[in-house]
Amino acid sequence: MVEILAATSIIAVLGGIAVPAIQGSLEKAKSVKEIAGARHAISAWQSYAADNNGIVLPGYKSEPGVVNARGEALRFPVSARYVFRLAPYLDYRLRGTLLVNKQERLTSDYSMSVAPSFGLNLTFAGGDFGSGSDLQPNDANFATYGKFVVTRLVEIHSPGKFIIFSSARFKDASLGQSEGYNAVRSPFFETRRWLAKYNEAGADYDFGNVHLRFDGRAVCAMADGHVELLDFSQLEDMRRWSNQAAQADDPNWTLQPL
Repeated sequence: MVEILAATSIIAVLGGIAVPAIQGSLEKAKSVKEIAGARHAISAWQSYAADNNGIVLPGYKSEPGVVNARGEALRFPVSARYVFRLAPYLDYRLRGTLLVNKQERLTSDYSMSVAPSFGLNLTFAGGDFGSGSDLQPNDANFATYGKFVVTRLVEIHSPGKFIIFSSARFKDASLGQSEGYNAVRSPFFETRRWLAKYNEAGADYDFGNVHLRFDGRAVCAMADGHVELLDFSQLEDMRRWSNQAAQADDPNWTLQPL
């Protein structure tokens, strides 16, 4: 009996050591896979610009001729989200690129367009032409606020810091809690809109749908093609989100009329 109790105690101790180690290894594997996916995403984003004379992918815009992997025409709003407009530059291989880890389970065109693993910084990179846009990129708004959105690669002031894609999450009635979303929003716009302290249990919109899922850090792909894990304080820096903020060298920049 004493030997059995001793053996049980040893097994319990070893289990207490092994379980956290296994969990840590699984999380590391997930982060490695997501980093690889982000590299594919930013490479495709750059390829789109190269094929379009330096014009960057519009963030959210209804365009004709958007199709899925089977060549079937896609309708709005699926066609307006970035996923299937970027898909040709990934040979339509979305799993392992725009869809990693849990998001690889998505099967419908709709769900894949809504909830890729990475959200696009669409307000400031390419522009959001949707009805729910922070600010639509048009001549009237440019006259009021200046060129707040990057539409060409040559316009980017600090490509090594300018976030294009970030780990994202989203919750809705049809998809439930999802480790992905097609758009991420900056911590400041006309005023501060993120909460001052990150809370994993907080609402997605409290942090612009950015998800710090890897030990308090998010996978982010920059305009120059490299990928980093950024923590909350780094993500709060508006110079990483807005070309105007980078030009003004103002980490707390907000959009104001000229």
